[in-house]
Parts: sequence; structure tokens; C-alpha cells
Amino acid sequence: MTGIFSILSAICSLFALLCFIRIMLTWFPGAEYSPFGRVLSQICDPYLNIFRRFSFLRFSAFDFTPAIALCILIALSTFLSGISSGAAVKLGGLLAMIVSMCWSIVSSILTFLAIILVIRLVIFLLKKDGNGYYSIWDSVDRAVTPLIFRISGFFVKGSISFQKALIISIVTIIAFSVIGRFLIGFICTALMALPF
Repeated sequence: MTGIFSILSAICSLFALLCFIRIMLTWFPGAEYSPFGRVLSQICDPYLNIFRRFSFLRFSAFDFTPAIALCILIALSTFLSGISSGAAVKLGGLLAMIVSMCWSIVSSILTFLAIILVIRLVIFLLKKDGNGYYSIWDSVDRAVTPLIFRISGFFVKGSISFQKALIISIVTIIAFSVIGRFLIGFICTALMALPF
């Protein structure tokens, strides 16, 4: 029976790798329409499309649905691998793994947003005049502006500058990540201690 779980774990890992390659191909113009890209599309898109239905996983120009899809495959592979190695499966351990996986996804999104916002702040501070302002930052600004003003709105009432909203958002995201890491660690430890 453990051999079956080992094979299923390997299949999940292989499928996660194929999905990752499929996602990477979308970053290169025309690559996803190559013969290899079309084959990967037929294999991976039915699974990836399940997550594309969740609009709350998309923030303006940022789409986190592929990351969620990959995390679930990796967690399933890890779970099946644990079963195949003969480890006892307890409800507390399973719940801890689910909570840890969910936090891992949220943490990845927060880290990505923090990096984008820090880069945007540095570019904003270095830009002395209108020259050299790249259109990519226009796109980033359109994507992050509603988010940063919503975050800063929790702390500052009234209007504030774009720079202050960026700084408040960066600090908030970093603080939330640090506090969340400790809280999730505590919750996972408590779940693992459950006798069942």
C-alpha cells in the first residue's frame, strides 16, 4: 500500500513541475503557442483553470492563482510522501499542514507585494524629474495604488501622499508577516500536539 502512495506522490511532483513549466512559458511571448506549449496547455490547463475562477486571488494586474495551484500540488505530494514512508497520519498533523500551507501561500503573496512596493519606493525616491520614467511603473502604480491607499487608510484618515502610503504599506506588510509567522508557528505546534 505504501508503494501506491509513493507513486501518487511522484505523480503529484511531476505534475507540479509540468504546471510550473507551463506557467513559465506564459512569460515568454509565443512560447506557450509552440507545439510543446500546446501539449503542456492540454495537460495542465484543466487543473490550473479550477483556480482561475477565484477572482479574489487576483489583485489588479497580479494573478496569484498559479501559485496557489502549485502549493496545493506540492502539499499533496508531501502528504502522500509522508504516508508512503509509514508516518502515522493524525488529524492534528493534517490540520497543521493545511494551516502551514495556507500561511505559506499568504506569506509568499505578502513577500512579493513587499518586494514590489520597496522597489517602487526606491524608484520613486530616485526619480528626480520626469525623464526616464518607464511605462512599467505606470502599470505597477495602477496595480498597487488602490491597495496601498486602502492599507494606509487603516492608519491615517484623510489624504496622504503616494510616498507615505507606500511606506505605511511596506511597514504594515512586513509587520503582518512577522506577527503572522509567530502566530502560525504557535497554532501549528498546538495542532501537532493534539492526541488524535
